[in-house]
Amino acid sequence: MDLDNTLHDASHRLMAEINRRMTVYIMDRLGLSREQAGSLRERYWRRYGATLLGLVIHDGQDAADFLDQTHPHHDLLDYLLPIRGQSLRMRRLRGRHWLLTNAPRQYAWRVLQFLGLDRQFERVICIEDMQAMGRLRPKPSAWLWRALLRLADRAPADVILVDDNSDNLQGAHRAGLRTARVWASAAQRRRGWDIGRPPSAQRLACTRHQVHCLSALARLSGSVGRRAHD
Repeated sequence: MDLDNTLHDASHRLMAEINRRMTVYIMDRLGLSREQAGSLRERYWRRYGATLLGLVIHDGQDAADFLDQTHPHHDLLDYLLPIRGQSLRMRRLRGRHWLLTNAPRQYAWRVLQFLGLDRQFERVICIEDMQAMGRLRPKPSAWLWRALLRLADRAPADVILVDDNSDNLQGAHRAGLRTARVWASAAQRRRGWDIGRPPSAQRLACTRHQVHCLSALARLSGSVGRRAHD
């Protein structure tokens, strides 16, 4: 299961702050204007699924420094939206619960603690764990899905990825995993309506289920936990 915009509404304030810090980081480290830095960040994200990967590969930036500088620490709670009952909803979901996030470990644990979910996951896999032969392989890397299946000792059809990102879901689907999409957080939907561009509710072909929040997914738990041919 993914973290941001899957377990909580990161688009409320948090993602905007992380994106701002990423842009400032690129401006400072590479000597670019705000417009150039924003364009580069977007280009790397679209190409690699993570801005960090492009900065490491093409610009020689230090991954640990980037993650530390771009993810809130002491002020993290200022950007989080409280949600009640997430622990109960997680318990209603069938199977073993693993967290799989491209975020750094310290950040991920603090968000889980805020949500009351720090004891709900059997394993927490963060970007620091997504390495092969000295190179980061975050979602949606094909290597990551193979490594995940080996670690879980499960067949692809026995694993369900719950995520909000279409690239991650499509990559997991190609690897044979089942998928469920948490689509458009409340903040994303509200922002879309405000600017006259509501997000499309069309379900991706690679996903069997599409919901707005963990609560809706918990209500579908029985059908989510069954294979398509069951």
